[in-house]
Amino acid sequence: MTDAGRDAGGDGSAEYGPTALLLGLVAYGELSAFSQLAADAQRSPDLAGRAELATLAAVEMDHYVRVRDHLAARGVDVLDAMGPFVARVDSLLRAVGARDWPEALVATALGRGLVTDLQGEALEGLSGDEAELVREVIAETGHGAFVEARLREACTDPQVHARLSMWSRRLLGEALAAVVATFEEHPGLAAVVEGSPGGQARTAVLKRLKSQHNKRVSRLGL
Repeated sequence: MTDAGRDAGGDGSAEYGPTALLLGLVAYGELSAFSQLAADAQRSPDLAGRAELATLAAVEMDHYVRVRDHLAARGVDVLDAMGPFVARVDSLLRAVGARDWPEALVATALGRGLVTDLQGEALEGLSGDEAELVREVIAETGHGAFVEARLREACTDPQVHARLSMWSRRLLGEALAAVVATFEEHPGLAAVVEGSPGGQARTAVLKRLKSQHNKRVSRLGL
């Protein structure tokens, strides 16, 4: 059985090793994204927006199923692997829950971007089938142009623009705090993502996440 199978893990969080925990986090992220996008689709002011977000939700569910099946083939129950992260991820989603359609678009563009970047950071610590699986999950879904165009339309209202600009920065702060807390709770998982122990490695990861987020914010004109 590979590292994605049962193991003490060394961080006291589960009976699975750090790679299985990482894939559990990926799985729960995809499952949560599906649920949120499906709900946000109902906020759309028109059928086109509803169809786009619903389609994106379906993509996220497909990603979840791929990770679930990958873990199952290695003797890992996806529910057990996701379990250690449910409270942390749900708390983050409550903290940055979208209140309307424009905020839902920001969450889609920036929230998914942050998750993708974090998963990309983990690729250096993965190999073989696990690395290929994560690459497939973080692949571009093709919906970015639609979301960006709708956000620009919403931001023609100066008040909406100012609100979304502030909210995009709050989203970053809440997300980075959640990442740090998760790393503290699961040092084995942190080692996979960071690639090497020590504060400098973590600082570098957080700096890259922040940089990529700010580039997306700039691209959206926020």
